[in-house]
Amino acid sequence: MNKFLGIIICFCAFACTSNSKKTQEPDLILHFNLVWAVSEKDNNPDMDRNAQFIISGYQELVKGIAQKDTSYIKEYSLLLVKTSVSLGTLKISKDTAMQEAWVNGLGNISNELQGLLESNAQGDKKELNNTFNMLSVQMLNWLAAIGYKQRTIYIFNAPNEYIEDGIYWFGIQKKSLNPFNKDQKEELQALGILQEMK
Repeated sequence: MNKFLGIIICFCAFACTSNSKKTQEPDLILHFNLVWAVSEKDNNPDMDRNAQFIISGYQELVKGIAQKDTSYIKEYSLLLVKTSVSLGTLKISKDTAMQEAWVNGLGNISNELQGLLESNAQGDKKELNNTFNMLSVQMLNWLAAIGYKQRTIYIFNAPNEYIEDGIYWFGIQKKSLNPFNKDQKEELQALGILQEMK
């Protein structure tokens, strides 16, 4: 639990002191390495396998955001809420702190998904961006807290008119189109990784 809180505190401290217009790429990379550092000693293969359901659903949400498809966003948000609640009932680790990180992280993800459903239903673009950004942050916090290492998770950040430090998302490829800017045709290079496979 203390480790999980430390991750959140580091992220909050960075968010409060950063200005995206002044941030340089090396600073962002350092930030990713500090905030979303994965400790392999915390890795649990069962958690990795089950986390894959959340990661796959999230990737579908990114597609829905890119296509501005409210029905698709709703469908996968609801699916992910059910999945996160279901996974949260699993007793996966004998380590109390790891089990708590698993359950609390899934609860945070579920809460952000509820917010995403609300902003999607209201058609509020600003709030949709904000809640999706927070969903991405919560998911990265959770994956780092459980020591996820099954596959490399690439972290992206792009300027956003509604979010001072830009918007975060992640993927399983080194490059990604910006799902929040359809006019930007050039793929972005990931600025950080959650876990680099050896």
